[in-house]
Amino acid sequence: MTFDEFHLIARTNARPVILVEGTRELPETDAETLAAFSAWLARSYPNAMFRTGNADGSDSAFARGVAHVDPSRLEYVLPYGGHRKKAMAPESHCIPLTDIPRIEEERAVYHTAQASPEYGSLLAKRDFIPKLRAKSLYLLRDTLKVVGSESAALGAATAGIFYVNRADPMKGGTGHTIRVCRKLGVPVAFQDDWLHWPPFLAARAP
Repeated sequence: MTFDEFHLIARTNARPVILVEGTRELPETDAETLAAFSAWLARSYPNAMFRTGNADGSDSAFARGVAHVDPSRLEYVLPYGGHRKKAMAPESHCIPLTDIPRIEEERAVYHTAQASPEYGSLLAKRDFIPKLRAKSLYLLRDTLKVVGSESAALGAATAGIFYVNRADPMKGGTGHTIRVCRKLGVPVAFQDDWLHWPPFLAARAP
């Protein structure tokens, strides 16, 4: 996704929902860049909401930047209530997967299996094996970030900004979230794209 494509999407939606997240393996030297970028996004698109999964690393860095501008536009989608509660910005919004109706969980299960079929067995057994249930909460949380929840007034994602592991961008939960985005036609950008968006570079120039 180029900047022009992102700008068009963000400007033509009354309340765009922008995912800001990525790998936990974030180099410390890049954390401030992620925070600066998400703060720039929040200032540049005052009607946008920003959504993350509250994981350590990229999620936290992006969230810090948005919270610096306006924490009320920050949405944390959690696997369960209280997940890393101390890491969440005051005045932000919190939506635990465990609070949504079963019918919406099943919708998330469907989209999870469509995007990542390798998790089909885990999802089928999640109600019978506690260990698999615990794992499924994180996986379904990642799907919920993209598809949204009507009962929680959580709109579907409009675009996704990701900081990925360059050697294997599709690994783990980040890779799954990206696959869900692509399956549902949600455009995404990785750091090698958005780091070079001209307006961001101009905003950071001395």
